Amino acid sequence: MDTTGSTRRITRRPTVSVGAFLAATAVALTAAVTAPATANAQDSSEAIPRLFPAPDRVIAVGGSPTGLCAGAISTTLDGDGYPDTASVAWAFAIAGVGPCNLTATLSWRNLDTGATGEKIAQVPFPRISTGIPDPISHPYEAQISTGPGRVEYRLTTTGGAVAGPIVVETVAYDG
Repeated sequence: MDTTGSTRRITRRPTVSVGAFLAATAVALTAAVTAPATANAQDSSEAIPRLFPAPDRVIAVGGSPTGLCAGAISTTLDGDGYPDTASVAWAFAIAGVGPCNLTATLSWRNLDTGATGEKIAQVPFPRISTGIPDPISHPYEAQISTGPGRVEYRLTTTGGAVAGPIVVETVAYDG
């Protein structure tokens, strides 16, 4: 019983449960990871279907050298392009925060003639897109002068992802 005539309030601090804290952290992390990727989502509706397996597609899944990004890069190859050439269509689904500094290299080797070469795509930041306009700045950049024959393709990234090989026939020029 209080005999002084005054009342003293006991202030209570609200207790935050561990579950509520973890839920709030998960929401914040999800927003932090998806916001940069969706902010750069040029043409993302076309990119997602190109990330599923197909006979003419190479898909590399992994992280970036900075450790801040992860996702998939795919190349779809068409051996019936411009005369004696193949064409490549890139698709990217890379989520993360900050710089990715990821380089994807599509290496090829003509199994009939021995000719070799490569195409390189840079992924400097998170993105969900096809490769137009960046990193393919001109449609000519999508052409690969493989020569006619069976061509083997491999896709590697500086993040350590490796995909392939697949073989796509490049049709001979019929002119």
